[in-house]
Amino acid sequence: MYSMHIFDISKAETIIGYSFQDKSLLTRAFTHSSFSNENKQCPDYERLEFLGDAILGLSVGLRLYKCFPTYNEGQLTKKRAELVSAETLSEIIDEYGLIDFMKVGTGHVVEEVKHSDNVKCDLFESIVGALYLDSGNDFSVAEKFIWTKLEKCINKERIDFKSKTLEYCAKNKIKCTISTRPEQKENAKTFFKCELLIDEKVFSEGEGKSKHEAEKNACKVFYSQKIEI
Repeated sequence: MYSMHIFDISKAETIIGYSFQDKSLLTRAFTHSSFSNENKQCPDYERLEFLGDAILGLSVGLRLYKCFPTYNEGQLTKKRAELVSAETLSEIIDEYGLIDFMKVGTGHVVEEVKHSDNVKCDLFESIVGALYLDSGNDFSVAEKFIWTKLEKCINKERIDFKSKTLEYCAKNKIKCTISTRPEQKENAKTFFKCELLIDEKVFSEGEGKSKHEAEKNACKVFYSQKIEI
């Protein structure tokens, strides 16, 4: 069974790149509702996430408006959606290992949180919210964290391979089934394995740290073989 790290404030601050004046804000940013439900004195991150979501949206909108002067509204909206998506933000949380410090409830909830792209997205936003409040509502402090992590993604083009695969199969009347399950490797680390079946026969497979990643990888194989990108 996977277990989250004991919350190490100094290590979390190092990864985030900011030293909190109010350490309880940082702790709250990493507190999942499952932990809060079992420990009533510990508020969860949901209010911080709400605030961080608004700040993130504004920050990304401002940056895209400046960086892409020839983009129309539709192009800007699509680009913003890609940057603030659960896929993008969860990849960043995984890259820096921040999910390991999440305070979670007991039992199977631990594994669910570890592999949830939506929870990782929430964590990114709650950190943004905590930074904004701790700095005395200094937007630039929150922005520094956002763009230290997101800068490399701004010119990255994303293809939604699962959607493209399902669209292609529907258009061509191909029976497509996507089957995903959690598995464990020899080192006891949990991962997800996906099989893409065409007419009930396995056509392609994919693995990943999350269900979404495994499905994306399996669909990418199918999509690259069936459609010219």
